[in-house]
Amino acid sequence: MYSDKIIDGVGGMSRFQIMILGFVLGVKTIIAWGMLMMSFAGVSPEQWWCRDVDSDVTVNVSISNYTGLKECPASDNDTTCTFVYSQEKDTVINEWNLLCDMKGIKPLITAIQMAGVLIGALLSGQSADVIGRKKTLYISLFLHAGFNLVAAFSISWEMFIVIRFFIGLMVGAVLVVCFPYTMEFIGTRWRPVSISLPFWAGGSALLALSCWLRPNWSNLHIILAALHIPFFFGYMFVPESLRWLAVHGKLEEAEKVVDQMARYNNREKPANTAILLKKLYEEENSARDSNRKYNYLDIYRGWSICRVSVVHQLVWMTMSFTYYGISFGVGRLTGNLYLNMFLVSIVSVPSNVLAFFMNNRIGRRWTGFSFFVLATSGAFGVAIVSRCVASESIRGAAIVTLALICRLGVASAWSCFLVFTSESYPTVIRNLGYGAANTAARVGGIVSPYVFAVGGDDLLLPFVIVGSLMFACAILSLLTPETKGIPLADTTVKTSGKTKVMETAVDEKVHSEEPINERKLDKYIRY
Repeated sequence: MYSDKIIDGVGGMSRFQIMILGFVLGVKTIIAWGMLMMSFAGVSPEQWWCRDVDSDVTVNVSISNYTGLKECPASDNDTTCTFVYSQEKDTVINEWNLLCDMKGIKPLITAIQMAGVLIGALLSGQSADVIGRKKTLYISLFLHAGFNLVAAFSISWEMFIVIRFFIGLMVGAVLVVCFPYTMEFIGTRWRPVSISLPFWAGGSALLALSCWLRPNWSNLHIILAALHIPFFFGYMFVPESLRWLAVHGKLEEAEKVVDQMARYNNREKPANTAILLKKLYEEENSARDSNRKYNYLDIYRGWSICRVSVVHQLVWMTMSFTYYGISFGVGRLTGNLYLNMFLVSIVSVPSNVLAFFMNNRIGRRWTGFSFFVLATSGAFGVAIVSRCVASESIRGAAIVTLALICRLGVASAWSCFLVFTSESYPTVIRNLGYGAANTAARVGGIVSPYVFAVGGDDLLLPFVIVGSLMFACAILSLLTPETKGIPLADTTVKTSGKTKVMETAVDEKVHSEEPINERKLDKYIRY
């Protein structure tokens, strides 16, 4: 479309786009902290016991000789003992004694946080399309930093759980807006590069390293708040979305963004930029009132866009269910907590690289299909091994390996669908469509812990469910239109023959030194 022609004209991937990737998509590094903080903060110390309040036993006693190790009081109303913990880590569990009769608080904190992520995804999708991408991103980022700082000084678990909800709200908001925002500055053939950058995996790995160096839940929240500061400087350099400005009639501001892109990339601005922007705005206005405010109903208007929305939302829900569910299941791995957190994070790096190359080679649909087949094989492999391998050591190693293969498959498919979903919607409802898919994903993330808890240590049923859902996703990924190499749509107006002629005329002149005469262009279009 017109905006793609402008972006390609000033450089689809150069210094300006690198800046955007760092300041906008790079925020996923710290957002990963916000999302995954409870993976450490919700862990119980390795050793704890309930000590009689009248006992002279101290914290430094040899706990291996203490008979009450990890034993709860006989009665929930027993006040004759106090909890004592080993000192290797400080989490919210030992901060507020969230054990025994209070053990349900830990999953409640995570569930409420995920509910915040869900609501944030809904609100951000609407906000980004109404007030703009830039305002939505930086307001959410500022509040995310503030809430993390407040969380560090929580005086009760009730206060902490409320703050975690608002942190989740901001996490959902940032995740919805940062990826489409980045995509709208990148040339057509370079869009998949954004998924190959391991910002999320890097943030998760950095969290594991920080937990190892400073295993204190309060300090980690303060460190996370401080890490926002470099990204705040991006507000001075990162412009509003060119596409969003043009579609909303802010043509002078849109042209200034093109000037900035050309200046950063040392390229000449296309001579007919103003006409291209005007045609884009007029195309949208030709069918809709200029003050039209889009909402979530618009992603279901018409069979074509409705089918795309339903398929992508089902796929995102299933991917989230599997991704977070397997993370909970692999948590039974023995070994060092921090090393396990790091290794689980690094698994996402090859998935990003694989998705990048396959997206450009075979397209979005077949890339998604291939990785869903891989995830299906890993899931059913876990189910088979859990029943057919007698040796406990071999069975345990095989289950972990196959589960990680399944997780690699779904992580790679998710990397593919980050691009696929963004490219499937026109600019005016892109954030709404992406936000709805994110919302569906949060529903899957909330449900997954309960499904994986079915049967206790028996993994047969959960992984049969996962395998079946991954196979269904493989089929669904082939039911939506391919977007590889296709310019991003800017409006919901369907392309007609007249529009095609207009695009051809504009395309012939976009890099020409001779300006297009609007009157001649209109005459050419009528012809």
